[in-house]
Amino acid sequence: MTEQLLIKTLFAMLFGGVFAWMIFDRDPDAAGPDSTRQRYLPYVSGTLLPACLLTLLVMGLVMLGARQTVRVTLSFCFGVFLQICVYYLLLLPLLPLLRRWISARACAVLWMLPNYLYLTQMNYMRLPAPRWVVVAPSGLVRALMVVWLTGFAAVLGGRVCSHLVFRARVLRQAVPVTDPAVLAVWQREVEAARFRKPKFRLVRSPALQTPLSVGLFSRAVRVVLPQRAYSAEELALIFRHELVHIGREDAWNKFFLTFCAAICWFDPLLWVAARRSAEDLELSCDETVLLGADEPTKRRYAELLLNTAGEERGFTTCLSASARALRYRLKSVLAARRKPSGALLVGLVFFLLFMGGGQVALAYGETTGAEAIYAAQPPEQYALRSAETGELICTDEVALHRYLSGLRLVEITGNYSFEPQGRSVSMLLETPQGTLALILSDRYLKRVPLYGEEIQATYFYLPDGADWAALDEILVPRAAPQPGHSTK
Repeated sequence: MTEQLLIKTLFAMLFGGVFAWMIFDRDPDAAGPDSTRQRYLPYVSGTLLPACLLTLLVMGLVMLGARQTVRVTLSFCFGVFLQICVYYLLLLPLLPLLRRWISARACAVLWMLPNYLYLTQMNYMRLPAPRWVVVAPSGLVRALMVVWLTGFAAVLGGRVCSHLVFRARVLRQAVPVTDPAVLAVWQREVEAARFRKPKFRLVRSPALQTPLSVGLFSRAVRVVLPQRAYSAEELALIFRHELVHIGREDAWNKFFLTFCAAICWFDPLLWVAARRSAEDLELSCDETVLLGADEPTKRRYAELLLNTAGEERGFTTCLSASARALRYRLKSVLAARRKPSGALLVGLVFFLLFMGGGQVALAYGETTGAEAIYAAQPPEQYALRSAETGELICTDEVALHRYLSGLRLVEITGNYSFEPQGRSVSMLLETPQGTLALILSDRYLKRVPLYGEEIQATYFYLPDGADWAALDEILVPRAAPQPGHSTK
């Protein structure tokens, strides 16, 4: 195991342990009745990966320019988005089994784990090299990127607009709740949830058939009741349900799930996964509401779900949406039982997800050594200063330039060190611009111009690999200059 892989493994174990502990620690029953900690806390923030991508775009445009920003963003997106797609497609068929054996909150957290995949792009998490490389023509990559960006913007923009329109329709005729009996139940549930300085408000709207909470930002959150009467017990269950959603920031979680569906809009199974993940958020909420509840309370909650089925759109959290997912929720409510937390499974899944990052890289923009190394200049203007820090001598510099000029190269993207794992040779070339460093290994070429204001390495993938037999005849050990000897 290389040092870099060991570091990544240790960090994966650390983060996996943090997630496992969080499932235990944020169990609503974990804190005693005398605790002052907020009762319902988010397990995973739904904003991390979208915020990281937005920050990358803004900083790239400011610091790197448009062309380099496109390349860095593509490098980031390819690995992370491919991993999200594969992860959800594996999780989707396992979901029925997982729901049966672990807690609903663990199932909900499993959908949110890809939010932390941005960590795999940090420099201290990089691998020496990818396991697989996908080579594509640069023209095709550019065309597909334009199509993908168009679809992504259309899907995400459409969902955001739908959310805003729905929010405006719901709140247009909404009025604050003034009924003292309703407000008394509301205040009791807010205090039981131990929210500190809550900014959300309780309103009533004739535009709804089912209670819901709407709003992403804390000051904009509204818990909305329809124009109908509820008993005090029903109100307690309704408010508890919505306060669980607010405390866990499930509106942002739904935004993240929509974000994932938008980035993989071309895959119909991802749309199915997005719907199933939203169902698990509701099941997790039902599970928390009914912790310690007796059978009559479970039945009343099931009746409440059945009698308040309505509409939800955008990033709202609804007590009871359409009947599509209602059957399973009713069955889960009536047969509710204490299940294993699933904390260890969540930690293990995150470990595997984290370790899988960076295994596949994208390479595009095929070129030759004549362009990438010699910049289309005559090779005669380049002179070999040294190879392997003087340990090798060149028997035929013309043949060396011919070999390097004829290399088939594809610029590779991704967060890798490209430290040679097998055989390699380093060379210093004197060029009209200055000294150029090359490190040639079995499958990669590292090009580092040691001149100019900023030294920046460029990495290339060699689809045909290095021809060591040819190089052994050109570069030979200084102590034994006979052709054909090893360059190790």
